[in-house]
Amino acid sequence: MSNKSLIDINSLIHSKNKSSKNWINHNFLFKKVSGILFDKLSELGEHFENILILSSDAGECSEELIQVSSRNLIFFSPFRSLLKMVKYQSKKINKIEGSFEDLPFKSEKFDLIISNLYLHNVINKELHFKKLFELLNKSGLLICNFYGEKTMYELTNSLFSADEKLYGGAFLRIVPNPTMVNISDQLSSSGFKELVSENINFKVYYNSVLQILKDIKGIGENNTLISRKKSLMTKNFLNILNQEYKRKFSDKNGLKLTCDIVSISCWKNVSQ
Repeated sequence: MSNKSLIDINSLIHSKNKSSKNWINHNFLFKKVSGILFDKLSELGEHFENILILSSDAGECSEELIQVSSRNLIFFSPFRSLLKMVKYQSKKINKIEGSFEDLPFKSEKFDLIISNLYLHNVINKELHFKKLFELLNKSGLLICNFYGEKTMYELTNSLFSADEKLYGGAFLRIVPNPTMVNISDQLSSSGFKELVSENINFKVYYNSVLQILKDIKGIGENNTLISRKKSLMTKNFLNILNQEYKRKFSDKNGLKLTCDIVSISCWKNVSQ
């Protein structure tokens, strides 16, 4: 099943914009990934004149990249309220609102493109990667960060278990994340070279499932499925969900939740 039949883009945009009200209370993942991104770019030691950031955050990524030597930096996002939170610092950041699947830029415009934590909500990933390939200049670099297939494994598993217990069958409640293999294959098919992949894997601990759901809502990722049924998320269901989660995935630190971030760096052309 393709994500085209799963994702409600309008509801996603509404949820992400709404999340801006309490974003700073839930943005720890974006801050962590942005710090890792800065370290990666620092190690490369490259000079990037023109940078395009495509991200589902509220400027955490740009706050790190503003330290990278560049002449022009564009932050592009479909989430208006989060886009407004992106700060201007010593260098000017151009902020542009638009769809990730309809990028309004000329070919070979950028030295560096950052694709940051939105890929799971892109419907046509192959077309998207081909467009990113076109936008890079001949020596351009793409860094693609996305949620890996193990992200929130514990929650997904517990949701299925709770559904089985209460309803006698499982419902799809979370959009499946792409795999590293599939994304690597699609990037290669789009023309990218010298792919280097790494997993950034860590655990977050919670006292209850409600806290987990609150964090998901706090970054606007709670309302993306076309087929979602709010009537299924009852108080009784949440109690069973918490019990199943605690039974399967708790230890002395609390309820554990996996964050599996995949980061792939690739170039438009093989370095000489």
